[in-house]
Amino acid sequence: LARVGTFIADGKGNITGGMEDVNADGTPSNAIAITNGTYTVSADGRGAMTLNLGTSTLDFGITLTSNSDGLLIDETSNSNQASTGSGNLILQQSTPFALSEIAGTYVFDFSGSDASQPNPNPESFIGQFVVDSNTQTIPTGFFDDNVGGELNSGAMTPGTIAQDPLQTSSFSAFGRGIATIAGQNFVFYIVNSGRVRFLSTNNGMLSGDAVSQAGIPGGLTGGFVFVVGGSSANGGLTRVGRFTVSNMTLGQMLMDVNDASNEAQFNNLSNGSITSYDSTTGRAQVSFRDSGGQVYSFVFYLSSANSGVIQDISPSGTVGFARVTADGSIELQSGSPFTSANVSGTYAMNWSGLVVAGGSFPIEDEEDLLAQANVTNLTLSGAADLFQFTSATLTPRLDLGVGGAIQINGDGASDDGHRNGMTVNLTGANPINFVVYVVNPQLAFFANRDNSGTPRVVVGILKLQQ
Repeated sequence: LARVGTFIADGKGNITGGMEDVNADGTPSNAIAITNGTYTVSADGRGAMTLNLGTSTLDFGITLTSNSDGLLIDETSNSNQASTGSGNLILQQSTPFALSEIAGTYVFDFSGSDASQPNPNPESFIGQFVVDSNTQTIPTGFFDDNVGGELNSGAMTPGTIAQDPLQTSSFSAFGRGIATIAGQNFVFYIVNSGRVRFLSTNNGMLSGDAVSQAGIPGGLTGGFVFVVGGSSANGGLTRVGRFTVSNMTLGQMLMDVNDASNEAQFNNLSNGSITSYDSTTGRAQVSFRDSGGQVYSFVFYLSSANSGVIQDISPSGTVGFARVTADGSIELQSGSPFTSANVSGTYAMNWSGLVVAGGSFPIEDEEDLLAQANVTNLTLSGAADLFQFTSATLTPRLDLGVGGAIQINGDGASDDGHRNGMTVNLTGANPINFVVYVVNPQLAFFANRDNSGTPRVVVGILKLQQ
């Protein structure tokens, strides 16, 4: 299930309107009116939101990271439906909207599944395209597509952006339109000229953002942190790690992998290389080997000198196929050394992935957590909402206590081979241990690092509240 949309908040706890589009396993439901709703925000930035769509109701937990953005999870559990998932919300520009605002070069990351039925393949679709604001066309672009491990890459067929002829008022009111990208159809919502949100309306279930591209460097240098989530033939998959680029040479590589609850740390990575860097598209490929000779490869597109999207293309034994399907983010590290002095303050925390419920017949399903945690001397304290789709009642657990600690080793950047850790203690649960890769004092990526308690495959983010 994927959803994208917009809502109007009046600043007094009321939702006065909006619209959303939904894709449920390849079946789209378009231009659904949000009639009204309510929301609350506490002093710590945590809150709740209810959206009414005719006779249907959606419930969300939210944690604001500033006055203009935040993280959220779906906490809907009623007689009509139960749903969960993680995402974010960003303040939309004021009306009026114009198609000419979508102009220039964008980097995109769309993920989800393809149109195969009854068993869709996981899909990661990333790349770059150019929008001509005069003609509302996408004349050029380049993409990398991973569908169930099958890799395709190349120039895009021309595309278009337009108002929806079936819902013309949705553009002026909500910035909603339709697009054709690389032969696939999408609905979009303009956040602002620098970001547009997309949801596929045919050929499966893909969703994600396109972000305007600017300031791409002529060459790469510095430490980069990356995180990807997806699936392998075994089940859920996460990879999180870092590497340093110097004179277009790759070094100081470190990575942690969780493949279907089997966690592995890779300390002795070698044969690092970075190839095919194109400062026009921001595209490059990186690869390295573990001590057993296994090759790990990734392709990424930078949207700026500091940030981009990344896709796993680690080769299998068959030419043109990858071992896994996964994608995520790549970020330039800054601000090290990381210590208790600068990793401090109140952070929004979110993780998402899979959890296994035990018993005679164990089941695996979605888990999403959203929290606010105060970090003081690397000690955590706060509150969280947790929704595990393995629960018998399919209901979220709200306002759980959060404790634990962050462990920083070495300079905290992990360029010296030392990992950072985090232990999270939730009310009524065993401690959950994570590996943490710090991007800067305001941002870190993490993934669970052991399964001594409840097996899970989750990846998450710590983001400082501003």
